[in-house]
Amino acid sequence: MQLPRRLPPLAAAPDQPARVLLLTVSRGLGGGIERYLTTVEETLRAGGAELARIDMLAPGTELTAGARARFALRALDAARRFGPADSVVTGHANLIPLASAAMRLTRARFGPVLFYGTDIWSMRAADRAILRADPLLHPITISSYSAGALSTVGLAPILPPGISPAWRTTLLGEASRRRPLPPVPTMLSVFRLADWAGKGAAALLEAVAAVRAELGPVRLVLAGQGPAPGALHELVSAAEDTELVESPTDDELARLYATADLFVLCTRTRTRGPQASGEGYGIVLLEAQLAGCAVVGPASGGSHDAYQDGVTGQTPVDESAAALAEVLRGMLADRARLARTGRRAAEWAEAATRPDDYIRLVCTALTGRPPTADRTELPAPRPGPPAPRSRPRAAAAPSPTP
Repeated sequence: MQLPRRLPPLAAAPDQPARVLLLTVSRGLGGGIERYLTTVEETLRAGGAELARIDMLAPGTELTAGARARFALRALDAARRFGPADSVVTGHANLIPLASAAMRLTRARFGPVLFYGTDIWSMRAADRAILRADPLLHPITISSYSAGALSTVGLAPILPPGISPAWRTTLLGEASRRRPLPPVPTMLSVFRLADWAGKGAAALLEAVAAVRAELGPVRLVLAGQGPAPGALHELVSAAEDTELVESPTDDELARLYATADLFVLCTRTRTRGPQASGEGYGIVLLEAQLAGCAVVGPASGGSHDAYQDGVTGQTPVDESAAALAEVLRGMLADRARLARTGRRAAEWAEAATRPDDYIRLVCTALTGRPPTADRTELPAPRPGPPAPRSRPRAAAAPSPTP
């Protein structure tokens, strides 16, 4: 990871905790970005940072012009009160103008701006101009694919998503349980259910139908934060041996991962138009592997960083249903080999998500300094429903999922 050169002096002595102001779009509404930022917050605290988090939306809050204005005033007041900071971390590109002002109020030395996927393609021209012009703002993203997409605005170090220790322990515990193979193989896909079109649900159902025609019965489970829109209910009801699980709890989702033969994420990459979609990383792929499930990732996007192609999972050659069916058919044809792939996936994911390594990575990337706390475990997650595995959201969050 390469950090910007010639950072201003530290806000505190090197042996003192880093001071961080974190600006986010939401808390408690769910989605991959919110989960990513919550883990970042927990990790910074575990590394000894003094952190203040300011959220624009919460359950029951509508995204209106008034809500935006109140958030801006609250964030700037918090920045003024917070005082000298090492960094102001911006959780979404839409907050870039606010972050630039907060940087001056806190006299922060470093302003990481976090990017994920479709937010890169849809970034407003004014935000892009500020990011290029402000010497204190620096893009950071979650995968090599997203880093490439950001190359027009600057070098973007990669800070991949992390897994909170409690959730990681739950998933690894499920992976350690040896279960007999059921008679009918099960495939699982997890995504925010409102985003079913961009997540390729229709192509997945078409591919699974083709696999059934050759291999026989296959059970398909679609799960995620709901409620599911009517169009998805209609699609599922017309399909054979397919079920929908709305807003599973943590324990329910962990069991879904661990009892599936194969996890599939087939997000469509669409960089233009109102229905823009894409996968910046695909943290659900990492979760599935921790639970001992082999994976199939999207044909394009940043998910190639989330698994080892040919070792813990496979990738279709393109986004067509036919290409996806070919991969699914080959993997499901030998379920014993598929189970061995799942065990390798758990071993790889366990090594890739060790909390002490992530603490060092996050602190260095977002504060420009190593952790000061002598801790190798993250704290227990703070209250609040992680998504896609919790309650339905109360309002739409203005951001895509990584």
